[in-house]
Amino acid sequence: MIAIDMTLKFVLEHQLFGEIRILSDSRSVIQYLVNWRDVSDRKGMDIFNKLRTLCNTCVHLQWIPSHVNLKYNDIADSLAKEGTIMLQAHVETLTYLKLYSRRKALVNISWRHPLAHSWYHCEGPGASICFNGV
Repeated sequence: MIAIDMTLKFVLEHQLFGEIRILSDSRSVIQYLVNWRDVSDRKGMDIFNKLRTLCNTCVHLQWIPSHVNLKYNDIADSLAKEGTIMLQAHVETLTYLKLYSRRKALVNISWRHPLAHSWYHCEGPGASICFNGV
């Protein structure tokens, strides 16, 4: 997802409008982005905000198989491996309290949004939930 986000950032910075094809060997990322209604993390939302900016541009996200000797996929894999051995900037460790407060904030946000089922919106008497017995 980071690579897709950086690609879209590059496209926007250099104003490369027209038909754009983004190929990824990560099937899970493509499937995650296809289900855009369920995307709630920051990186996914950044991607969709960039896509909204490119609304007049045709953007194709396509999965390609990995490790089948595709030239540019092999180049991308080798660059990713090089990136993993580079020195990383100092990353602050997360304490229990920081993790707890982040999770609590996510839970609070989820409680503020009403659930999508139609029977949650019934306000009058007689609203019921029907379950079929096993």
